Amino acid sequence: MMNISNNMAPFVIQTILDAIKFNQSLLESETLRDIEDHEEYLMTLGTLLSHVSDEYKKVEIEAGIALTDLLPK
Repeated sequence: MMNISNNMAPFVIQTILDAIKFNQSLLESETLRDIEDHEEYLMTLGTLLSHVSDEYKKVEIEAGIALTDLLPK
């Protein structure tokens, strides 16, 4: 089990979101050689975001930022 301080938790969510956004733009750029591996990586990032979001909900008040404020609209 990994422990992340409550004040760092919003940055973890934002970092995963940034990784998803960046990798989606790479996928759309049509410059990748192995699209299937990249799509699988994006799915893994989505799964990671789901798990981290569930954990974030447990510390949301202590972190001081609502999860809904971190996630894209």
